[in-house]
Amino acid sequence: MADKRRYHVAKAGLVFLMLFLAGCATGEAYDAAKSQIPAIKSDMGRVFVYRSRNPFALFHSRVFTLDGKHIADNLAATVFYYDVKSGQHVVSYNGGRSKLNIDLSSGGKIYLKYSIVSDGVVKGNTLVEVIDPKTAETDLNGLHLIQPMIRHPDELKKLTAK
Repeated sequence: MADKRRYHVAKAGLVFLMLFLAGCATGEAYDAAKSQIPAIKSDMGRVFVYRSRNPFALFHSRVFTLDGKHIADNLAATVFYYDVKSGQHVVSYNGGRSKLNIDLSSGGKIYLKYSIVSDGVVKGNTLVEVIDPKTAETDLNGLHLIQPMIRHPDELKKLTAK
């Protein structure tokens, strides 16, 4: 009887933990929030960073690093945007082992999709792809718009522990 009770308490605790952690990433639905996103300043461009829904990668955040600066972490089913001066920029990922060069025009937008992949190097590596705007806008529907910030400082420790 005591084992059955412990099982139910553990199960309830796990459900609570999942809801708590999911709540860390919740924001307004992108579909509803996109009309509230401010216009891009004339000398700036906008980078949208997103991850699709993936229940197997739910608790694995990834850090968006632009030009060597850690900007924000992203989680499954979230999107955020970050405005930056137009021009050439470098997105680093996989602990700096992988890089993606992007060219952001004034008033332009670039959509970056983060995916967790198993490749020949490491199981659970990150893949970052530039996605065309039409496909990206379709992908963003159903995701949650979050503020760009580091929510999981442990991810930064992994990046700097070389």
